[in-house]
Amino acid sequence: MMLKIPLPIAWLVGLAVLIAGCSSSQETATPAATVPSSTNAVSTDSQVNAALEQSCYQCHSTGGSAPWYAAVSPTHLAANSARRVLNFSDWQTYGARKRAETLKNIEQSVSAGSMPPGDYTALDHSARLTDDQKQALLKWASQPAVPAH
Repeated sequence: MMLKIPLPIAWLVGLAVLIAGCSSSQETATPAATVPSSTNAVSTDSQVNAALEQSCYQCHSTGGSAPWYAAVSPTHLAANSARRVLNFSDWQTYGARKRAETLKNIEQSVSAGSMPPGDYTALDHSARLTDDQKQALLKWASQPAVPAH
């Protein structure tokens, strides 16, 4: 025998879960800049830098702060470790080997469509990569890594 829950109660329970997910006790620092300065740019290609800023920096840079809805998506579970995996704010400190590994991972993630995550872009349409942005990122990521300064 299945338990039938009246629709208004189901909506209230769903709303309560959503509110609980949004009311995180995490504090997010608001740094002065959300993107690396031009002297610390990740790429010499302005289209690549713009795509990274638009779609990646919120989770993958020190200056990024994910919007409230990231906390209610399944991506939130992994977002806490995103900067440990890849932090574009630290790109200039990466050695050639780490950059090469990171670029390979970026290439695989972008070509597979797993980055930015679908549950995140479903709520933040501006984080979606256009076909041109994907192509620019794939071209950039397939190039040999430039050694850190």
